[in-house]
Amino acid sequence: MPHSSTVSTAHRLFYPAAAIHGALAVPLWLAAAGGLLPLGWSPAVHAHEMVGGYALAVVGGFLMTRLTRAMLAAAFLAWLAGRLVPLAGPPLALALPVAAAYPLLLFRVAGLPFLRAGRSGHNAVFGPLVGAFTLAEILFRLRLSGILAGGPAGGALPVELALVGLLLLAMGGRVIPAATAGALRSRTLVLEHRVQPRLEMMSIAGALLYLLSSVCGVLPSLGAAGALFAGAGGLLRLARWRTLRLWRAPDILALHLGYLFVGSGWILAGAAELLGLPPAAAPHLLGIGGLGILATAMMVRTTLQREAEPPWLPAGAVAAVVLLAMAAMLRVAAAWWPDWPLLVASGTSWTVAQLLVAVVLLTRPRRRVR
Repeated sequence: MPHSSTVSTAHRLFYPAAAIHGALAVPLWLAAAGGLLPLGWSPAVHAHEMVGGYALAVVGGFLMTRLTRAMLAAAFLAWLAGRLVPLAGPPLALALPVAAAYPLLLFRVAGLPFLRAGRSGHNAVFGPLVGAFTLAEILFRLRLSGILAGGPAGGALPVELALVGLLLLAMGGRVIPAATAGALRSRTLVLEHRVQPRLEMMSIAGALLYLLSSVCGVLPSLGAAGALFAGAGGLLRLARWRTLRLWRAPDILALHLGYLFVGSGWILAGAAELLGLPPAAAPHLLGIGGLGILATAMMVRTTLQREAEPPWLPAGAVAAVVLLAMAAMLRVAAAWWPDWPLLVASGTSWTVAQLLVAVVLLTRPRRRVR
């Protein structure tokens, strides 16, 4: 039993916050890009906020399972303060410590335990991955302030989104087959290819190669090849997870769909460099489809599990997954045919999906927390 001063309810705070942030951030960005709001957000700031605000809130709710109440409050306030930085536009001396506080704290409470407990590289990889977000935050602030000229030269995926894509490949590759095996077992079926270490290493190595090329701004073709390997490894793993046997398990199907978008996003990132495809397609396929759908499924599913309810997606969550898939495809179409109606339709689908997720999360009965 946890000590009475610790709580396991970070998901109750961070999951709805992530959904609400996601619901607000995209309309604000569209309004700023359309000249309706004088926010001065660049595309880089928009991409950064979707990672630092939305993605890392989901990661925090998932990984921070044993915190004191004071630490939970500090983590949430640090996350919230980081979201106010782009609105206030403070000087670097203030912006950098405020923006870096939450990813640093996340590494302290969630990343370090992976390093301590991971006796093999099989699990220890998550520690450095979580810690890399702090370094990415620092580099982003230094580039934004002009101290670091230019920035990473390579890649269709921003560095922080590539980190998220690597995290989704690695963590999704552990969580999804385990959940799939359980769902199949309930139907007296067996998942034969649950552990696929070679394909897992192929995905991780490819994504790391892409990140190295992107951060250093060298050998973009080699980085593109890494992205292709990362995506191919993920899609080959997915092909062995017996998706067609799960049509009566929407919570698992949603995870499979999200992983499909992740692998496809990595493939498109590599193809963008090698074939000259529109650079905006890959980050939105991975970010909206992969991150959005996997985050939605994981937020709802883990909330239900921790509240001792059956992990069955409510109708609102299923609708959100469908809307996110639509949002991803519309935004990818807008990369080829830039058109405001497509952008607005994609943004509207994303926003409505996030509002549905927030409603689902905030209206669930609160029972014991596992």
